[in-house]
Amino acid sequence: MLAVLLSFFLLILWRLIAARSGVAIACFVAAYFILAGLFRLADPQTLLRPIWLPFVYIYSWLAIATVLWAAATMRVTRRALSFPGQPPLLSALFSSQLALHLGVVALSPWLGWRPLAAYAMLPPVVVVVSYGCYRLFAYVTGKLGCATVPWPILGGAVLLAPLALMALGKWLVPYLLGWV
Repeated sequence: MLAVLLSFFLLILWRLIAARSGVAIACFVAAYFILAGLFRLADPQTLLRPIWLPFVYIYSWLAIATVLWAAATMRVTRRALSFPGQPPLLSALFSSQLALHLGVVALSPWLGWRPLAAYAMLPPVVVVVSYGCYRLFAYVTGKLGCATVPWPILGGAVLLAPLALMALGKWLVPYLLGWV
């Protein structure tokens, strides 16, 4: 399970380094400190937990970086979200995480909070769904040849990502607990 988290972290670093986007790197570094601060506020007695816990919840770290990056670069048009001046694969990474997290936050109340439970308790499952969203968005931005994501793709990912989290969680939890 740690190999999945490590490989996703390396993918994020690779995308950031390959893009050579100072804004994206600054957002990623700032997001680490924001998330570490939140973990520190949640449990002030544990000194090292805020340092290593963002690496376990790498997708939360990336979600905060996505919000910061989107605020700096995103343009909303009638047909798509566009990220002018940004590399397509970097915009695919950040916009896929935007879709995943919007879906988890927006649909959890209607799905019995199961997507949010999977988000908090199953980091490898969330990473697998995150990677699947990224590959879909990378394919779309590659086909379009620019850093834009059409609304139907974004909306579909917002709806399907929490459902995928629930389905994978329901299927994998018995295996992870050794019941099967």
